[in-house]
Amino acid sequence: MTVALGAALVAASLNYKSPPETINLPLSPRSARHIALHCVAPRKQTDKGVLFIHGASFPTMLAAGFEFNGGDSWMDFMAERGFLACGLDFLGFGASSRPQALLAPPTGKPPLERAPEAAHEIEIAITYMRKRRGIDEMHVIAHSWGTVVAADFAAHHPGALTSLTLFGPLVPKPGSKPEAEHIAWWSITAKERLQQLYFKDVLPPGRVLLEPAVGEKWAQEFETSAPHIAGDPPAEIRVPDGPVADIEAVHDDTYPYDPSQVTAPVFFVFGSYDTEVNEREATAFLARFTSSPLKWQLCIHDGTHVMHLERNRMSLYESVLGFISATEITAGRF
Repeated sequence: MTVALGAALVAASLNYKSPPETINLPLSPRSARHIALHCVAPRKQTDKGVLFIHGASFPTMLAAGFEFNGGDSWMDFMAERGFLACGLDFLGFGASSRPQALLAPPTGKPPLERAPEAAHEIEIAITYMRKRRGIDEMHVIAHSWGTVVAADFAAHHPGALTSLTLFGPLVPKPGSKPEAEHIAWWSITAKERLQQLYFKDVLPPGRVLLEPAVGEKWAQEFETSAPHIAGDPPAEIRVPDGPVADIEAVHDDTYPYDPSQVTAPVFFVFGSYDTEVNEREATAFLARFTSSPLKWQLCIHDGTHVMHLERNRMSLYESVLGFISATEITAGRF
């Protein structure tokens, strides 16, 4: 072997990134339905894990698992730093099973996938990570509607989490009232959802924060992440309506959990252009987490509600990693 070839092989090994592995976890021992857990493993065996929780409309591989440039996702970032990085697709999203009600007309049926149901799916994923992958130190990073689900899980499972990061947390909005009725699901095209991610009605005119790769390939990947149902308009994606019902409820200050029951360290992080939370609202809501031994709050300038898909995403990644590191350092003092 030549010196040049040897050096090239070493460089290749150092740059190697494990591709995401998708594990299908049954909802119960005899259930034909499953939830999908996408995982990126670190180079070395670890007992530290991160579970990413997506929001109301698009799944893990369009969020924390989205690869901007080959092997450049938030999940990859955490795996490179020694964590087993996994992201859960809730029932009805991404690679998970579609409930029968998602395949039928939506009217006259309760909204699919409410927070308590989704919290049970988090329990299934964490149980797998602990028992099958040897994870002892468990960190959860949740976004948007997922913050409601993750905090619900944490409140009902004290001691289960090493830390809880709520990115773009949903907070009460005075004057908000939930809709009287909800349907099982709603629909949108991937291109329509992409246009919403630009937040043109919030950002200064001409300002674009989304990473170029999002504009180039995100919509196509979102469209292929969901099955097309015969009779639907072209490119239409059916989305469970439970998250929307939950969002309206928490805006009306009705949560499925008591924040004072969350005993894990908690981090609120959001962008200065986030439409769901601002610094005043975050401070008031974080104060309700009275049993948390460590509470951080950070507003990152020039970020919207989808900062994990934007140019300042590395500030988000690093700040969350810093919080996780702080919980590891001070763990013995809690």
